[in-house]
Amino acid sequence: MSSHCYVGITEPDHPRLTHARFVLCDGHPSAMLPSLAAIWARHAHYDARALVTAVLACDWQYLDPDITAITHSAFTGQVPVTGVGMTLASTCADGSADVPEPVTVFPLSHARHLDVEWIYLLDLDTATVAVHTDDGSLVARYPLSGCLPRPAAGNRCMATPGRTAAAAGAPR
Repeated sequence: MSSHCYVGITEPDHPRLTHARFVLCDGHPSAMLPSLAAIWARHAHYDARALVTAVLACDWQYLDPDITAITHSAFTGQVPVTGVGMTLASTCADGSADVPEPVTVFPLSHARHLDVEWIYLLDLDTATVAVHTDDGSLVARYPLSGCLPRPAAGNRCMATPGRTAAAAGAPR
């Protein structure tokens, strides 16, 4: 999935003004929502403010909670940020990494002028993600806790009161 997106926040005093970072790859909700939720849970320890701080640190090639410090990128200047993702960096003439661009600020009503398909706005107070389309229209709002990856199917086979293990799908 190579959908471009922005991930960010709005200011309480200016709810239509977005402060966001560009994410080049995997911007579709089916990839982005579980990634944001896992980064919130693991890296930010369920702290929405820490999640926003991590995401707004730089523009991203992609967000991935499984990134480690030893993850290698084929592109010079990109840096893995453990538990968050791979930065989208440019390089200077001497080959060193360039300083990250400032946070992108735009009115949500002007989103149609951006080259993205999705915009994700995090709410610090409710730990939710508002998903907007490329024209700024709100599609849905999701609690981060509801977007966490589910356990593997094999781990969900638990007998419930009143049901036998066989009825619950456990191996016989």
